[in-house]
Amino acid sequence: MNQHVSALKATVTLTGANRDQLRPSGVKGLGDVPWGAHFCQFYDSDSELLEILVPYFAAGLASNEFCMWITSETIGKTQAMVALRAAVPNLQSFLDRGQLEILDFRDWYKITSSFDAGRVCRGWNSRYEAALARGFDGMRVSGDTSWLQAEEWDDFVHYEKHVDPIIGSSRMIALCTYSLAHGDRARTCEVMANHQFALLRQGDRWGAVESYGRRRAERALRQSEIRLRATIESATDGIITVDERGEVTLANPAAAAMFGYRLDELLGESVALLLGRGRGSRERNRTDYLAIVDRGYFGRRRELHWRHRDGSAVPVECAISEIRVDHPSRLFVICLHDLTERRQIEARVRQLHSDRLLAMGGMATTLAHELNQPLTATVAYLKAAKRILAKQGGPDSNEAEAALAKACEQVLRAGDIIRHTREFIARREPNKTCERLHALIESAWRLTAATAAHAGVIGALELDAGCDRIVGDAVQLKQVMVNLIRNAIEALQGADVRRLVISTAAIEGGMIRVDIADTGPGLSEAARARLFEPFKTSKAVGLGVGLALSRSIIEAHYGKIWAELSEGGGTALRFTLPLAE
Repeated sequence: MNQHVSALKATVTLTGANRDQLRPSGVKGLGDVPWGAHFCQFYDSDSELLEILVPYFAAGLASNEFCMWITSETIGKTQAMVALRAAVPNLQSFLDRGQLEILDFRDWYKITSSFDAGRVCRGWNSRYEAALARGFDGMRVSGDTSWLQAEEWDDFVHYEKHVDPIIGSSRMIALCTYSLAHGDRARTCEVMANHQFALLRQGDRWGAVESYGRRRAERALRQSEIRLRATIESATDGIITVDERGEVTLANPAAAAMFGYRLDELLGESVALLLGRGRGSRERNRTDYLAIVDRGYFGRRRELHWRHRDGSAVPVECAISEIRVDHPSRLFVICLHDLTERRQIEARVRQLHSDRLLAMGGMATTLAHELNQPLTATVAYLKAAKRILAKQGGPDSNEAEAALAKACEQVLRAGDIIRHTREFIARREPNKTCERLHALIESAWRLTAATAAHAGVIGALELDAGCDRIVGDAVQLKQVMVNLIRNAIEALQGADVRRLVISTAAIEGGMIRVDIADTGPGLSEAARARLFEPFKTSKAVGLGVGLALSRSIIEAHYGKIWAELSEGGGTALRFTLPLAE
């Protein structure tokens, strides 16, 4: 049956204002009825039927409605026309305008041997579209059921059940007439359930009897709608409902405020307005929404940028779901969480981190300046001690001189590190020269080998890259290697297997990649994502700047550094550098 009524559904969606407009029923004692009224009449004779239908259609003609009367078995087109002409003296003018159509039930319900609900629905749809296109306010119809055979009754009741909500959301008024001579009590109850009320003869006047089950269902529906509307309107997140054409059918105050519009400005507009595509993108939007369905977008949250009325971008977290209801078109609910405040907080946090780095840079520059003097003096004293030992001689003088020479080298190296760190913090270009990366790695390993051995770590160098010539600052790159190796050694504390492998490989794009892989406990995905952020550390003692500075040094050399899970189950810190060639 859903397929039978799909054609009628396509044109009956209206706003609440149109649906609630009152129209004169023409029936004495009944008064006005709203658009979407769907009621029935139970009659005993032709005179009772005409007593209701004649004033009913006379009121419709006077109200600029297209009227369609499907006659019964006992009242033909001629009798209906005579009765209506007596009540509407200028009936011919309405006929000339094409405002009235009277059809025999055989020409509407019984064109074929059996009742075809789909064909009937298409017929209502065609007349309804034509009536609106010709400027009529709406459509008023009546159809009789005296032609129904016993085997057709269930199909017709099912048809009425599905047509009822369609009529209820359109600019239509429908009156179904049932002969008491052809019905029984069970059928009367079924009829009542599919109509808002029934007209029954009570003595010398007609009375309207409301369906109790329907009234209770409508009351529950209204209460549910009130609760739902209160929830939507009080929600702090934006909620927008759109159809498959991308037109906004509902929006809450939070959504309107989020994008700088009034509610009445959003309703009926294309959602393309909020996506920054302008008002001319409606058809494209329909394609976009259907593509979203095909991609399985529902149930996922995405961070997107929508468009404010003033043209600025609004960062939002967006989730889309589809409403599966008996509706002329598919409906989508879009829930929007404004990320503007979150982005502002993140920007402030980044600024705080930047300020702390700048403060540390100033402190490091001061320390570098202050430490250079005692380091220079230390080198002078060590060289003097070496000369004194050389003059005095002795069996152990050679070993002492060698130890002093190594001490001088380390003090000079400390001075170079401080000088290069100061230059890097001052944002100067690194002192780049042509270097052998493998030699820098071997030198860094020699500096950390004693620490590794003390921690019980077995190290291995697998320097397999065929070419390792790079252009870079040897001191800064060696310091990066030392920092990464020491981090790996610390990560292996407490591990059952303590193995550290440093390897190189040539990769595409004229780059060389260095891997420092350990067999430690590894890092979670979230920890890896924030590993190189300043002031983020998992160590009990640490500032969390070593890896951040390492990343800055690698990026200053036009490379990239990241962390992955290693094959041994631990962490692999990897970085790339461009080859000199």
